[in-house]
Amino acid sequence: MKRTMTIPYGDGQKRLGVADSVVLFSVEPKLPPRPSLGQEQDEVRRAVSNPIGTPGLRGLLRPQHKVAVLVDDFTRPTPAYKVLPVLLETLAAAGLAEENVTIIIARGTHRRLSRADMEQKVGQEVVERFEVKNHENDTDLVALGESKRGTPVWINRTVAEADVRIAVGSVCAHPVAGYGGGAKIVVPGVAGVQTIHANHSLCDHPNVTIGVTDGNPVREDMEDVARIARLDFIVNTILNPHKEIIRAVAGDVVEAHREGVKLYSEIYGAKTVAPADVVVVGASPRDATFGHATFALYAGVSMAKPGGTLILVAPCTEGAGDKAGRERFRELAAMAPAELMALIRKGEVSASGGAFDYCYARALNRNRIVLVSENYSEPEARDLGVGHASSVQVAADNALAEMGPDASLGVLPVAGLTVPQQ
Repeated sequence: MKRTMTIPYGDGQKRLGVADSVVLFSVEPKLPPRPSLGQEQDEVRRAVSNPIGTPGLRGLLRPQHKVAVLVDDFTRPTPAYKVLPVLLETLAAAGLAEENVTIIIARGTHRRLSRADMEQKVGQEVVERFEVKNHENDTDLVALGESKRGTPVWINRTVAEADVRIAVGSVCAHPVAGYGGGAKIVVPGVAGVQTIHANHSLCDHPNVTIGVTDGNPVREDMEDVARIARLDFIVNTILNPHKEIIRAVAGDVVEAHREGVKLYSEIYGAKTVAPADVVVVGASPRDATFGHATFALYAGVSMAKPGGTLILVAPCTEGAGDKAGRERFRELAAMAPAELMALIRKGEVSASGGAFDYCYARALNRNRIVLVSENYSEPEARDLGVGHASSVQVAADNALAEMGPDASLGVLPVAGLTVPQQ
């Protein structure tokens, strides 16, 4: 019997049909029904009204307070334009004037957001009514000492000098911090380059992997720095693949985040009995660039046999970029992971991007990767050190044929959101 499966792809989907006997696993998230906008904002309102591990915002705020609201940037799917109206109505109810609230785009080392980008991220009305500005990672910073692991703590001045600091982000799978959300809004979000470099240079520890928080030195260092920076309150969402809010948590940067991790894992956690020879990994919803799409590989790596094939399904709508950039990406990824880590530690490779190059290098050294994307040609894919196929069907048929008659297949339709579990 033939089984037909679908993999999200941009605003549409790709289809794959294989013999049922070949399919070792196909993991779908345990999703609730899609919510309305009103239900999404009600969930945020519920979370803000029931904080975990910290007093409610009414107890933290005074009318004269200066408040810094940290919001993640365009590389994260957090629908801040849905969250902020709820949060800002709470600030207004506490008596805060709009001029006492500054919204900071916690971009880390990513590109600055234009005004149009900001309107898309936080909403046009918010941009018109409030001061919204990009974090600058190399200027206007305040030194706050060192973390327990010796990371120098340089933090955005507006954040450091605020009376109350509130962060808006999302819990999601992450190959370095274990999960996104929580303290990641501070490091790398509103930290200086030196802080980011020192923190991300911890990425060669065995606990630095997708789905691990406790005992993960990168995550624990981030949380230590967030405490030093006195992050008072977080609002973290959990999204479905359509980027709609299905759950939310609020409160303490660690305690609320851990509750978010628990809820997230109940939805996106994946258990398999054995690794497959070929694993199809859908990159949605983080699929605009190849770099973002590689986040989908890390769930696949743990569910594929060493030497097996990972089929990365990603539209990469921002295009293939320039040849020099692709070849630089391949050059770093082709290195032995230990060699690349040495360059990161020496400062010859930026730790901010190098940490992800390191994760990608480990995947590329372990498995063959084939890209399915209509925005990459085969030569452009080769520039990145990966194969290319015109469709998921062609990629899967070829990979299974190469592996032999007993080859097995696994499918992770939203691998970029999936967290492997033992």
